[in-house]
Amino acid sequence: MTVTASSGSTRVSPQRYDTLPLSSVRQAEQQDRFPDGGELETLVAFFQSGQQRLEAARRISENADFIVAKAANRIFSGGTPLSYLDAPLSVVSGGSSDATPLAADQAAFQRSVQTFAQGTGNSSGNLITRLLESTGGDADVRVVLPTGFSPIAVGRYGTDRMRKSLRDMGWFLRYVGYALVAGDPSILAVNTRGLRDILEKACSLAATNVALQEMRAAAAGLCKDNPQARELVIQYFNVLLAELQVATPSTRQRLGSPESQGLQLPATYALAADGKQRFIMRPRLSGAQKAEVIRAAYRQVFERDIAKAYSQTPCPVEASQVRQGQLSMREFIRSLGHSKEYRQQFFGRFSNSRAVELAFRHFLGRGISSREEFTRYFDIVSVQGLNGLVDSLINTLEYARVFGEETVPYLRDLGEEAQESAGWGSNRKLFRFSAPFEGAPQYVTLYASYRQPFADQHVYGGGNDPLALNFGAIFPSGTASVATRPAPYGYDSRRILIGNGMAQPGQMDSAQFRKAKPRRVGPKVVRLQQIATGGSSVPRRGGQPSIRGTEASTQAVINAVYVQVLGTAGYAGERNKVEEIKLENGDISLREFIRQVARSKAFRRRYWSGLYITKAIEVIHRRLLGRPTFGRWEIDAYFDTAARTGFYGVVDRILNSVEYNETYGEDTVPYERFVTATDRNARKVPGLNRPFDASAYANEFAQDKRPNVPVEQTIRTTGDITNRNLSGRRQIVVGSWTAQTVGGETMTASQPEDNFIAGPGSIRQAPAPTRRWK
Repeated sequence: MTVTASSGSTRVSPQRYDTLPLSSVRQAEQQDRFPDGGELETLVAFFQSGQQRLEAARRISENADFIVAKAANRIFSGGTPLSYLDAPLSVVSGGSSDATPLAADQAAFQRSVQTFAQGTGNSSGNLITRLLESTGGDADVRVVLPTGFSPIAVGRYGTDRMRKSLRDMGWFLRYVGYALVAGDPSILAVNTRGLRDILEKACSLAATNVALQEMRAAAAGLCKDNPQARELVIQYFNVLLAELQVATPSTRQRLGSPESQGLQLPATYALAADGKQRFIMRPRLSGAQKAEVIRAAYRQVFERDIAKAYSQTPCPVEASQVRQGQLSMREFIRSLGHSKEYRQQFFGRFSNSRAVELAFRHFLGRGISSREEFTRYFDIVSVQGLNGLVDSLINTLEYARVFGEETVPYLRDLGEEAQESAGWGSNRKLFRFSAPFEGAPQYVTLYASYRQPFADQHVYGGGNDPLALNFGAIFPSGTASVATRPAPYGYDSRRILIGNGMAQPGQMDSAQFRKAKPRRVGPKVVRLQQIATGGSSVPRRGGQPSIRGTEASTQAVINAVYVQVLGTAGYAGERNKVEEIKLENGDISLREFIRQVARSKAFRRRYWSGLYITKAIEVIHRRLLGRPTFGRWEIDAYFDTAARTGFYGVVDRILNSVEYNETYGEDTVPYERFVTATDRNARKVPGLNRPFDASAYANEFAQDKRPNVPVEQTIRTTGDITNRNLSGRRQIVVGSWTAQTVGGETMTASQPEDNFIAGPGSIRQAPAPTRRWK
């Protein structure tokens, strides 16, 4: 089965690093107990050394430029290291009154420049000097040069690669500071493992190794007065050096149900879950350890340690058989599922739908993958009852692959294995401690809603487009709650577009759709009318006859182009005067004039430079092609064009497209052809669809003391007109109208569905919501 769904929120992700306080209490948390003496001592030592750790991290941060420059001096020759930094690495002291950089920073900068400049002369002598330097110093931070290593010439390496190398060195140094504060080197292992292959292809693994050794020596030298902090700095740099020697681990395949095969978990996420304890019943374990494994089985099946908290010991006979090795853990889990305690707590008081969901959590450690899987096990529990449901889950090949015969089942959460994006929100709720107190089923309603038609929602956003100008990725706020029902959008999903006064458009992206023309009530179409001026051919036009636009037509077209493309008639200095003259003389086509306006600085400043790229593509697409994008697949195509050819490539692709050629051609100004349903609702004027109040209209009509005014000309209307006789008078229902009186007075109205009663030689407005005289 293929599930096309969005993961909902980027903020829901596993924590890919560990901290010493967290790792100290994790085992106690898994065993439902208080921290023991050893764990408390570890926490006490961590908090007592907090000031020293922070001081070491502060020194590294304040002298980052010096440390990176010293490493660059070791592996590069022929340049100044800090000149390739995009921004200073060192921080500015926030506690000083003058808010100036630290004196150590300035001195480090000068030293780094001087040191690096010395290496630009004799390369062989510089290498000998470095070899001599490496023989001195402390033994635990001595730099060992690999065989055949030589400094890299900056001139051959290139400016861009030089900047990237210094950026990466700063990245390594920052993560060492993070590890110092966290008290755990896992953040280094998780973020470094797998970089070996990248460094070997991109630059030099040997040079990176030497640079890290030099940074280790420089950072350790800053902490000579604090042996404990110095030891930690060296330890964390050694973790970096060790992890760079490890090849990139392969991704972990999910061993889940047949409906979710093929899902992969990146290696970095798998590393984040290595610290969690697994409970395995082995014959060589002591009696206390076996009792702890039995309690872990209780915690998994009953979601709490019922033996310790409630003095309940389900299946005592089977538990003793497990300790003696006469019964496997798999069969003990089965007996717990068949017990009366489990039936009372998780089956008798729940509907069959919720009982299936809870059973998946207890015996497979995950939620339901798909509607088909839910239906299959719902049939089992309906026919065979609870015992049949438990047996069917434990007898699966998935249980045998993941847990085997001796491992206690565990929650396979984020970081444990790959997750289906279609159901991660329900998994979050199912894995909570309060899950047994929620009786309403979640997965059956979730997957049922996926089968229903979805609303006109933007493929990059988390909600409907409130306005026509709100496109692109809609970033969630910091306080937004995480959605648990992601919208099932994929590359094959489309928006539903409504014709903006267009004739029958046919199917999307078809010839009939592209050639759809507006009706009389649709958008105004402005075309360039050209006339032949006669005479001989013009050399600059390649021998073509002289053709130019009429004066009135050209000016109207130019103004319409600015209004459509720029959004305004153009401010001072924004109009393309040269291209306007060329269009008037017939030297360029209207499409080429539109191209130049779209390429102008004014257009780029408004709709490209200040917007993120997906929103810019959406707005430009509406301006030049007159409709929203169909879906994510169309945005991705323009995104690829923008990545390859930039802003001008996006403009040229739209103007050179088949749809633009068939819709507008060479002589038509683009106009808005299609809108979304949300656009249509947002453009409605509030209050126009209110019910008719006859008494209010009669009172307003009675209070109108203005005399009748004789009419000189026929009423000119711009909306639909309905004429019918009403007691000898004619009632005109119009969208808007203008009447010229004998005295030259003009009367106008613009409310739709207003009633105007005209008598012989006079006109009077019947009670209407608004009325304007001028």
